[in-house]
Amino acid sequence: MVSLQDDYEKAMDVLADLAQEYEKWVRADLQRLQAAFEQAEVLDGEKRTHLIQTDLFRVAHDMKGQGATFDYELVTQIGNHLCRYVERKSFFGPAEMEAVSKHIQALAFVIDHRLTGDGGAEGQKLAAQIEGIT
Repeated sequence: MVSLQDDYEKAMDVLADLAQEYEKWVRADLQRLQAAFEQAEVLDGEKRTHLIQTDLFRVAHDMKGQGATFDYELVTQIGNHLCRYVERKSFFGPAEMEAVSKHIQALAFVIDHRLTGDGGAEGQKLAAQIEGIT
């Protein structure tokens, strides 16, 4: 008979294997996020807003959903903040684009420096800066 402990250990083994792949996935997501941002930069008005609220939002939403599963709590936190920011805006001029860019830069920093968990003091300082973007 298989115990709950055995099932739990198997599930943890599967997650550990997937965690090794997560870094590849999150880097690919980050590239897609940056590409959507770069596409939006050359647009203006409704076209820019639409691209940010669809393509960019979708990638940020995926990133936030996967981050905590693989102990990248800051990816989830920053991705969530970016999603909420995008939802609140109806126009993306220079100031809004700068705010979106800061979110993307923060995500890149977390990923490049492998800031897992809450990211320690460095991660918490970064998170506080992002939370200050309104």
